[in-house]
Formats: sequence, C-alpha cells, structure tokens
Amino acid sequence: MSIIQFSMSSKQKKLTLSFDNNLQLNFDYEYLRVFSPAALKPKQSNTTPEVFHKKNIQLTRIEPLGKYGHRLVFDDQHSAIFSEELFINLYENHEINWQKYCKNLTSSQNREASINFVEVK
Repeated sequence: MSIIQFSMSSKQKKLTLSFDNNLQLNFDYEYLRVFSPAALKPKQSNTTPEVFHKKNIQLTRIEPLGKYGHRLVFDDQHSAIFSEELFINLYENHEINWQKYCKNLTSSQNREASINFVEVK
C-alpha cells in the first residue's frame, strides 16, 4: 500500500491522502502538527504531546523522502517526517489521541493561537 496523491486544502485546513488501494485518509492540519513525530517525547512515560496554540496552523509543503516517508512543513517552521505507517496509525487512533489531548489542555495550554499577528499598512 502506497500513497499516490496528497490533496491540501488551506481553506478547510485538511490533508487528504489517497492510497493505491483506493483508501483515502483525511487529517486536520492541527492534528498532524500536534501529533507530529517530533512533537512527541517517546522517552517519557507520557505520550501526550506538549504542543499548543495550533488551531490555525497551515501546512505549507510536503517533501517526498523516498523510502523514509514525507516531510510535512508547517507555517510555524516546524517540520517532521511521516511514514505511511504513521499516517495509518494516526488515522486509526484519531479519536483516542484527540480526546486525550483535549482532556489534558489547561487554560494556558489551549488550541487557540496565543498571539494574533495583524499586518498594519
């Protein structure tokens, strides 16, 4: 099973992966950013990410890395490598991951952007 197409929607903030077996997986950009492999700390017993304020995150580009997977680059300059297996795992565990993440949010660690930048002309 291999990814044959990525479809990015900046307006909906969603990424759709199409596989060669007609499987399609949909992800919110925020979910991918929060659960990116670089955001998790596997050496700690707590596997809940410590990434907050990413509700308005955008995915800016996807770079193929051969057999290793694909590098996803976000507009906060964060990037991480996602393998096909990781995408499938994130999809299959979406509900559990997201509920656990939201449950652990505090008033200072929320999903909303911490600073809203506005261009002044």
